[in-house]
Amino acid sequence: MYQVLLGVDTDESRARTQANMVADMPAANEDIEVFVVHVFQENPEGASISQVGSVRTVTESFDEHDISYELVEASGDPADKILEIASERDVDMICVSGRDRTPTGKVLFGSTTQSVILGTNKPVVTVGPETA
Repeated sequence: MYQVLLGVDTDESRARTQANMVADMPAANEDIEVFVVHVFQENPEGASISQVGSVRTVTESFDEHDISYELVEASGDPADKILEIASERDVDMICVSGRDRTPTGKVLFGSTTQSVILGTNKPVVTVGPETA
């Protein structure tokens, strides 16, 4: 079983692109298990991962494609938690999303994405938001 950690923030467009990337992998519905991770930085209402719109977007797509997944929530610094969970679960790949940036800003990834890429020896796939 090939295990993928999908680090999902609150942006539904980026989450949809991440879900599509996994669904497009060979034998996704047979050989891939996904850990859908959302890291709460501030959560005064005490929301759970299943209440996050972007997570629901991902799980609906995975349900449609019959892809096995597990929801994992954490609190703290997103990059640190993604790397920690990836190590604990010994995943084969990490998928995070990038953000639209100006041409100059494209030289650098966002801080979370960059920290994940530089903080692991596992393959990291980055996806952007959907394009029209």
